[in-house]
Amino acid sequence: MSEQPNIVMVSWDSVRADHMPFHGYERNTAPHVAEMAEDGLVFENTQVSAVGTPAYFTGAFNGKHASATMLNPSPSHWSRSLENERLLPEVLQENGYHTGGFHFNALMSSHFGWNRGWDVYEDHLWDEKGGNSPTGDEEEDLRTKVYDILRDRDLANFAMHAKKSVTGETPVRWEQMWEEINDFVEHAPEPWFLWVLLIDTHHPYYAPKEFHEWPQPDVRLSYLWNYVMRRYRSIAGERRQSIINAYDNTMRYADKFVHRLEKKLDAEGYGDSPFIFHSDHGDELGEHANYGHRPLMYDTVTRVPLVMRNVGETGVRKGPHSLLDLGNGILEIAGIEDWLGEGRSILSHDRDAVIIQNLLGEEYGRAVAAVGPEWKVLFHPEGDWGHGLSFRGGSWEAYKHLEDPLEMINRWGEHPKKLESLLKDRLERAVVQFDGDSAMDDVTKNRLRELGYIE
Repeated sequence: MSEQPNIVMVSWDSVRADHMPFHGYERNTAPHVAEMAEDGLVFENTQVSAVGTPAYFTGAFNGKHASATMLNPSPSHWSRSLENERLLPEVLQENGYHTGGFHFNALMSSHFGWNRGWDVYEDHLWDEKGGNSPTGDEEEDLRTKVYDILRDRDLANFAMHAKKSVTGETPVRWEQMWEEINDFVEHAPEPWFLWVLLIDTHHPYYAPKEFHEWPQPDVRLSYLWNYVMRRYRSIAGERRQSIINAYDNTMRYADKFVHRLEKKLDAEGYGDSPFIFHSDHGDELGEHANYGHRPLMYDTVTRVPLVMRNVGETGVRKGPHSLLDLGNGILEIAGIEDWLGEGRSILSHDRDAVIIQNLLGEEYGRAVAAVGPEWKVLFHPEGDWGHGLSFRGGSWEAYKHLEDPLEMINRWGEHPKKLESLLKDRLERAVVQFDGDSAMDDVTKNRLRELGYIE
């Protein structure tokens, strides 16, 4: 047995904190994660560094705020934003760790340069030769051509969801990569670092029927309505509740993975290994007239669950905390002093306030927020963001967390001036842009369209 601990990190895509039972949610959406929280360390007010999976991980894996925008995802875009950065798996690897990453998220694929620092990187999108495993048959090629025609008429997403509504087709599931994860746990040389990103909780919310704990009638019709009305802006009442129920059901399904992984770790003698659970961002479910995770600065999108077990501390940490400091927290657990970026560990260095920022491109600038123990101040830049979402003249807002957790009452003018100063300082900094992006292949495009990242 190595003196350095084996470390497990499980990330769920699109899970907001207030839908977790250990954060006060009335539904037991994640019973096994809740058990983990009971004898672990819970971070009560954890904020993302940026909204969107790659925008967040560019920060979490290098300890700095992301310098690339979400609005134009392409291979060179993300590769160039990371090319001069040392990433968490690279530092672990340099210090003797055998690293394994497993996921289904198209934006985290090897195609975007995210395979750096991994001894094993299974993104289930690419074969050994670097090509796309799902391609190669005439039917698929024809489907792609039809899709491109529809895209040109702004009908692609509607067509995608229409197909799913009619056929009942479900997205990829975590069972499809269980064999590889199981093999890693059994055979990886110690010490090892295992990271798994589950996309099962990402919209559209399709859990297997046996995990429909809460009824989701006509939810597929609601997904169709989504692309007719643009981001569910007119969905309310029973239809909205059906979508919420479907969202919660996906968590029950993802929770099954945590249970299975825990049993596997116990069977192999790794039950006392540090185990980290978190999400990369949340999802709006009708709040602020929006669904999904556009780069808004509200807690429904920015506040996420974070639980650690077997890290030498238990209980509840109030925060605020930033996932920007998570990578260095993992290095601290590993006993590695070669820290990333700003050099703060989420375990041993608290912050008085944390910053969230999303770069939106030259047209919009950036959306930012500053979060303290009680208050959150934020700014959304002027412009039409698409799907009926727009801000005129820029929107300065302030909310008191404890009294208004869904952030519905703007109390700008009552907020701490220190948070406003942090916000304005962030807005004055230069925005780094990347151009010259290379083209994506059709398979990657289709996967990103399915997730709603591109048109």
